[in-house]
Amino acid sequence: MTRRPVLPDLTRLRELPLIPLVYRLGYQPDPRDPKRWKRHDSILSINGRKFFDHQDQAGGYGAIDLVIHARSCSCHDAIRFLTDSTPERAPNVTPRPKLIIPRSHADHWPVVRNYLTSIRALPDPLLSRCRQLGLIFADSCRNAVFWCTDAQRQPSGAEVVGTRPRPDGSRFRALTRGSRKHRGSFWLAVDRSPPHTACLTESPIDTLSAWLLLPEWRTSEVVFVSTTGVTQRLPAWLQRWNLKRLLGAFDADDCGDRCAARFLRNYPNAQRLKPPGAKDWNELLQQQNSRL
Repeated sequence: MTRRPVLPDLTRLRELPLIPLVYRLGYQPDPRDPKRWKRHDSILSINGRKFFDHQDQAGGYGAIDLVIHARSCSCHDAIRFLTDSTPERAPNVTPRPKLIIPRSHADHWPVVRNYLTSIRALPDPLLSRCRQLGLIFADSCRNAVFWCTDAQRQPSGAEVVGTRPRPDGSRFRALTRGSRKHRGSFWLAVDRSPPHTACLTESPIDTLSAWLLLPEWRTSEVVFVSTTGVTQRLPAWLQRWNLKRLLGAFDADDCGDRCAARFLRNYPNAQRLKPPGAKDWNELLQQQNSRL
């Protein structure tokens, strides 16, 4: 009789305490702040099971998400890391991983499209156009994958958004293994003309939503960009365009407002854009869609 392999308890792994884990991931306590842990490429704040990386301006919940973020690995690799007692080499001596983009699974696109249209209120024609351009696809786990590229549309990574809610109601969100935020982003433009204005949002879904909700900015001179979370500095790849104006269209919450204030101090030519009556641009889009 063949014995079935024992599968890991994902709930137990997700609820593992984060403080011991950060040491295993190569972090050390920040002597100036007892709530922060640092390594050469990351600065983490930890609150219970939640974490936030101040370098990448991204966060998550639970041990699995933390390993995915810190090691730029897949969910499968994160589970293997958490269940393996073999000592690991510290990340600060491990070379940066090569860029790995999930394969497109066309048979899973209907699930992703249904999530983006019915839950996120994004119109199918816009999604179809982005899919034709190769900017959006579905992966093997039915996640929505958004290509990140530089100004010449050369790939630099991808943002992945889960379509199924987790036990706490949140959805998986991460950069794929080897992604480089400074080399490219998910972005939309009317054409390939060099823009003089960039509209910065916190996620690809907000980028698509702002594209729909701000038609006055939807011209050949403006590019809509996801910065994968809030940012205080312009991504390096965008600096190659001779931008005259910046629009900080970050979320209308405490974090978005604080970072927008710092962003405006760093760039006097920037302008703050807030979604009126909503936390973010997609929430505003959903509100408008519900009234139709």
